[in-house]
Amino acid sequence: MTKRTLAMLISGALALGTATPSFADGDGPVHNMVGLGGVTTGLLIDVPEGIVVDSLYRVPMKCQRTLAEHFGDSKGAGQNIAGAILGFPVGFVWGIPYGALHGAKHAFSKGWEKPFSTESYLVTEEK
Repeated sequence: MTKRTLAMLISGALALGTATPSFADGDGPVHNMVGLGGVTTGLLIDVPEGIVVDSLYRVPMKCQRTLAEHFGDSKGAGQNIAGAILGFPVGFVWGIPYGALHGAKHAFSKGWEKPFSTESYLVTEEK
């Protein structure tokens, strides 16, 4: 009897989960619940994505370019090498908390406005 009840609960949750994005338009309590679901799933996806993207690419590259500019010439080979040697480790370490905050901000804004859309799961905007 317990297995049958569990199977019914799981199938009901799956059926409700597939139907909730269709209620995302409009205002009211259904939109609020769908928005909350969009924020929750956005947090689960956007925070790790923000950490990976910002700590491995965006912040280290920005640190390297900024350091090369401050060393004198943003196009110079020596300045870019020195900027990379100093900027990549610093950018990696700083990119982890920055990416977590960036991903969470994106999840709260886009997950509420456009729940369960592709835009709410991709942290693409540059700051």
